[in-house]
Amino acid sequence: MDNELRGAVLSRYPSIKMFADALKWDRKKASRIVNRIQTPTVNDMYKMANLLSVRDSDTFVRLFLPNLPTMWRE
Repeated sequence: MDNELRGAVLSRYPSIKMFADALKWDRKKASRIVNRIQTPTVNDMYKMANLLSVRDSDTFVRLFLPNLPTMWRE
């Protein structure tokens, strides 16, 4: 499966460490979330969406809820 979240992060930040620093997170937490090892909380998704300038629900779902069945998408 393509990891659009990782692509979005690395298109704006030179490294996951820099992304983690911007979120005031530990690098390991950011890495686990970006690499889809850990599921982010709603608060985590909100913070990441703001940093990544996510402004529409379709992009939000693609980045943070990639396993959501397509029947629930617009």
